[in-house]
Amino acid sequence: MSAAVTDDPARSKPAPERLAMSEDAEWASGLGAQLKLVQASFAEDDPVTRQQYISDEIARALKTVSPSKRRSYLQALAGRFPSWEGAPAPKVKPTLELSPEELVNRLVEAAPYLTIAQRRAMAEQLEGAGLVASRPAAGAAPASAAASEPIPEELQRKLGLDPDQALSQVRVLRLIAVLIEFSVTLDQLAWNVWKQIAPKSIVRRDGGAESDFRRIAGPYLAGDDEVSTAQISQVVDKTRQLIAGLLAGMGSTGEAFARQFLTRISPGAIKEKADAESGFFVGPEQKCWRKYLEVFNDINGPMIEKEIAEVLATQAEELILGKGRQGGVA
Repeated sequence: MSAAVTDDPARSKPAPERLAMSEDAEWASGLGAQLKLVQASFAEDDPVTRQQYISDEIARALKTVSPSKRRSYLQALAGRFPSWEGAPAPKVKPTLELSPEELVNRLVEAAPYLTIAQRRAMAEQLEGAGLVASRPAAGAAPASAAASEPIPEELQRKLGLDPDQALSQVRVLRLIAVLIEFSVTLDQLAWNVWKQIAPKSIVRRDGGAESDFRRIAGPYLAGDDEVSTAQISQVVDKTRQLIAGLLAGMGSTGEAFARQFLTRISPGAIKEKADAESGFFVGPEQKCWRKYLEVFNDINGPMIEKEIAEVLATQAEELILGKGRQGGVA
């Protein structure tokens, strides 16, 4: 009997070791919860937009995983979403089967069989990815000496730059990428929170692709005439006002909720409710005590959480619409 127990490998392992989760499974579990939240937050959006958000989340999470482990990590994640609730699975870039050096060799071998148009298109793609440095035209001045637009005075003041100081184009582009990532994430988070605490508010994000900062930022930077600076400013300013309203509203939410809550359970309110009920054979103190117990028993955690959210939504909405202070949220 004891020998059978000893030979059982499942029983011989300590409990923590049996319950331990592998690295890829733990990664897939955390990311899976985040993807479900994204999927629920954008349930009203079209499938293409929702799939793009999910793909972005997966790509962002893969940045922390070494290339050699990405296949197993993605397989662990796929096991948690066998059907994606009937929706098509997001497109994720596969792990490279060949090394970068081998890919370059393959491209060089195929070069003689490519047309001029194909070569030019590939060269532009490689240059856009930062793999090929652009060459100045014959007789052109070096990039450092080339004429460039002067830095606006407003930007000089904000960044503390000298009028004759030049900007690094590479770092400008990198900073733009960082700021766009920050803006898109904050934009999504702010409007998701607002949709949860104030689903019936008249403060809403405009619908359509023109209100999606990520969709219009790219064409704007590429010089698309259909996307103006005013349009970019309008989208950013609306999110800025929402975030400012939420943060400013938090400062007065506690006091407003406390005043509202204490008014409900104040002696005067309890007495007024007790006097409104019949009961000629019950003393006033006993009626007030019974009414207080009735009011107190109706109070619970979900109710308080709901009322705090409503107070916050009211405070933020007043600030955004300019009702709480002259001129609204700055």
